Amino acid sequence: MLMTSKSLRRLSSRLLAEERGIAAVEFALILPIMLTLWIGGVEVTSALNADRRLNNLAASVGDLVSREKEVTEADIAAVFDIAPSAMYPDGEAGLSVRITAVKVDDTGVATVAWSRAEPSDLAYAGDAAMNSVVPEALRVPNTRIIMSEAFFTYVPTIGSIVSPDGIELEDRLFFVPRLSSEISLCPQADSPADQCVS
Repeated sequence: MLMTSKSLRRLSSRLLAEERGIAAVEFALILPIMLTLWIGGVEVTSALNADRRLNNLAASVGDLVSREKEVTEADIAAVFDIAPSAMYPDGEAGLSVRITAVKVDDTGVATVAWSRAEPSDLAYAGDAAMNSVVPEALRVPNTRIIMSEAFFTYVPTIGSIVSPDGIELEDRLFFVPRLSSEISLCPQADSPADQCVS
């Protein structure tokens, strides 16, 4: 059967006028893009919320310690014990917290006075140099600084295909002791001054 040019024109105009399947085709093309945007938006929002909670945790830990004249090992352990609750609902897997008292000498050189962390192997060694960590503007000669750090590995719920090891989040905040010029770390509440580190 031979088609004449007239019948070809009629067929092509009829096909061009057909609109019943256009919406289904458009939906099929746009659905993957919309799902990707929605899932990406959910994951970005969750990561930002985890980062905000981590910042609040670092601020709370630093604030608790900077309000004291001295802290004990039990005080620090109690702070570390409650830290995971600040990360709810993300949980405590991948969470680390470090609190460090930094002393600045008369030449503006910052070193560690004492440091504790959970897990404990993250603590800085005594007298470790801190000039690379503490900003120059905070290294006022003959002062003490409390540095609170929190680290968290955020593992995306759905995006673990893109980032299977998670996303490393970190917050570091600095505080000035409020009730004294320095904050001592003592083994227990009634420890003699010579057993405390300041």
